[in-house]
Amino acid sequence: MFKRYLKPDCIISSFEELSFDRVPSRCFVALVDLDNTLIHKATHQINMQGVEWINTFISQHQGSVILISNNKHPDFETLATSLNVPLIQYALKPISHHYRLILKQYRGDKSKIMVIGDQLLTDILGGKLHGFYTIYHKPLTSKDVGYNGLIRRLEKKWINDYESTL
Repeated sequence: MFKRYLKPDCIISSFEELSFDRVPSRCFVALVDLDNTLIHKATHQINMQGVEWINTFISQHQGSVILISNNKHPDFETLATSLNVPLIQYALKPISHHYRLILKQYRGDKSKIMVIGDQLLTDILGGKLHGFYTIYHKPLTSKDVGYNGLIRRLEKKWINDYESTL
């Protein structure tokens, strides 16, 4: 039962795979994770495919983007400023009061909001708990610190199972 809250609606290896016909037309707010989704965790390089996707989503689809992370880093602020989008750091995903504030801002319409992130237990679970459309972006790097390595191994197995059913 718990695993259904971890199953994303869509799985991608890169933003190049996320064509706008794969995103429900009702979704015009994207909560996009930073670590290992938009910024490479080990090298801090920016995922330019993600930046291009965000720029297209904003300019051609009149979408809104909010960058969100459980961490804080100066690169996050630099990227948010360059994209001219809001940034939430120390978000405390998956149980984040920021999700409730965003939902309130959009008058409780869960169908307008999507979450894009690289972790099942934070990004996807948080999105599912709030009724948002969820997109799992495979991590930019497999290197992780501490307990995240164990979590990544579990998530990789679950993602393999989920991919066979999507």
